[in-house]
Amino acid sequence: MIGFEVIINNREPVIITSNDVAYVIMNCNYSFGDNIHIGGIDTLSSLVWVDENLKIGDKVVIKVVETSKVSPAMKKNCDKDELRIKYEQLKVELQENGLI
Repeated sequence: MIGFEVIINNREPVIITSNDVAYVIMNCNYSFGDNIHIGGIDTLSSLVWVDENLKIGDKVVIKVVETSKVSPAMKKNCDKDELRIKYEQLKVELQENGLI
């Protein structure tokens, strides 16, 4: 699968890809600061691998790669419907155990 290898300041590369969307966004001179956001979207979730500020002199290298391995995402935001289903399941479990 085609993806991106992103290296920030010679750190360990971050390898990203998705069946749907993978992206790298860099903002400069933006109202809330200079930053890099590396993320993606899969069927049910939005993924975040990197979300950090940039400063003058930072080095960012982005390479298009063929990969079967993906770096673990630091954050995964679930779809609202998926969250509701999990909530309902946990609620029933807690009620059955007399905890609520």
